[in-house]
Amino acid sequence: MKSKKLLIELIPFFAVTVVSAVCLTVYLTALKGNGGVRIAQACIAPLIPLVVPAVNRLFRFRIPFAFNVAVAVFAVAAIDFASVLDFYRLIPYYDKFLHTTFGALGGMGMFIVLLHGKGRELKPWCFFLSIILCVLGLAALWEIFEYTLSAIFHSDPQNWKPVMDEVGDMTVREFFKNYNPLTDTVWDMIVAAFGVLIFYLIIFIDKLCGYRLCKSIDRQINSIDI
Repeated sequence: MKSKKLLIELIPFFAVTVVSAVCLTVYLTALKGNGGVRIAQACIAPLIPLVVPAVNRLFRFRIPFAFNVAVAVFAVAAIDFASVLDFYRLIPYYDKFLHTTFGALGGMGMFIVLLHGKGRELKPWCFFLSIILCVLGLAALWEIFEYTLSAIFHSDPQNWKPVMDEVGDMTVREFFKNYNPLTDTVWDMIVAAFGVLIFYLIIFIDKLCGYRLCKSIDRQINSIDI
């Protein structure tokens, strides 16, 4: 029975592995790509959905399967589509969509962590303040990670640099008015906070429905049959 449950938990991993393999094939063949970083990203993406099963067994609580599915979908969108297939540049505001989604998904993740811990003992305002502060902290760590990659590899993980042919006869002032890494970083933080507000809205709607979603999550978290 436990092996069957483990196999079910690994479904997101297998699904992301297939999608990553397809995206990598498209990148190497149709797009004629040969970037080592993108190849590495396609190989790393399937590892993301393995985090939830690992946490379940290390800390003896069950993160809802639906959350791991959401994490897997986000990994595909943020790594395979955004980076490997370059959706960042092909689709306007795709980066901001991902950061907003991260805020909502991160809010749910922190909600689960707090329920597993002593979060029930916190006052509601403290409970939800903790969530948004933790998510913004994670968003800040991601921006530090992007900055570090840029400094070490002289790459553009923030995706703010324009194609130089498009710059034309801009002055330096005009250039930094239109292309500014600081602006990108700040807006990434803002939309992540907006994503947390979307999560709060979901919880508020669930409250009006009698906390059906929250009770379901709570029951799953407290199931220790792992």
